[in-house]
Amino acid sequence: MEKKDYKKEFCALMNRFAFRYSKWQIWNDFLSLSAISVANVMPVPEKEEREKLYLSIISSYQKEDQEVFPKMLELVVLALEENPEQDFLGSMYHHLGLHQEQKGQFFTPYHICHFMSELQFAGDEKEEQLKEKGYISVNDPACGADAMLIAFANVAKKHDINYQKQVLFVAQDIDRTAAMMCYIQLSLLGCPAIVIIGDSLMKPFLHPDNEAWYTPFFFLNRWRFMPGQEEREPSDHMEAGCNENVADATSSLLWDMELTEGADGQLMLSMEQVS
Repeated sequence: MEKKDYKKEFCALMNRFAFRYSKWQIWNDFLSLSAISVANVMPVPEKEEREKLYLSIISSYQKEDQEVFPKMLELVVLALEENPEQDFLGSMYHHLGLHQEQKGQFFTPYHICHFMSELQFAGDEKEEQLKEKGYISVNDPACGADAMLIAFANVAKKHDINYQKQVLFVAQDIDRTAAMMCYIQLSLLGCPAIVIIGDSLMKPFLHPDNEAWYTPFFFLNRWRFMPGQEEREPSDHMEAGCNENVADATSSLLWDMELTEGADGQLMLSMEQVS
């Protein structure tokens, strides 16, 4: 059976309305819509604000154009399900010529990231950390689209470490576009992650001026990374102050998120189209 060319199909979808909007606008709006759709699966404090942003973005497109965005996200999901050892959005970003060379922006190729991740597993340090804390953590302060963290997750899996439960991923980037790519891919691959938008040098991690995005798998495993916390149902660990009655504008993206198990037993966030 011939494999589908997801990059070609993705470009074809973008070209449907690229004559009405710039590719840069379409790309960034696609990232924002997709990230909000994933993030608002959980009742986070920012849910209402993000719903308003979602509606503002989607309403700026004609109806026939709105229907293209879920199809684009579907291709990302299918591409990562077929081959999780890739930086799909990062490669698309370069393929479309959207990377900003004037800012020195260049994403490290995946095979180099894989090699660097393998070096991190030399010796038995990771096993000692797992015995001591029950998990290991990895931080990329200039994450880009997250090729490094994707590679780390795949290498951890090869070393019999369940990265969906035993690895805490922390990513940060000053560029919002890059951070959104990172957040979407880590979410779809089932990584418990915190993705920060902000300057890693001047305002690292959860600085008040930074914007934080938590993947659904972070909420599912949050208790594992909090010392002194006993295991409870995920619903006991949701952020306080959330309004669970907020209308879910992301339903207009026509997708329901659910967990699916692949042939190798790996869980992934996948989507089922709403009729």
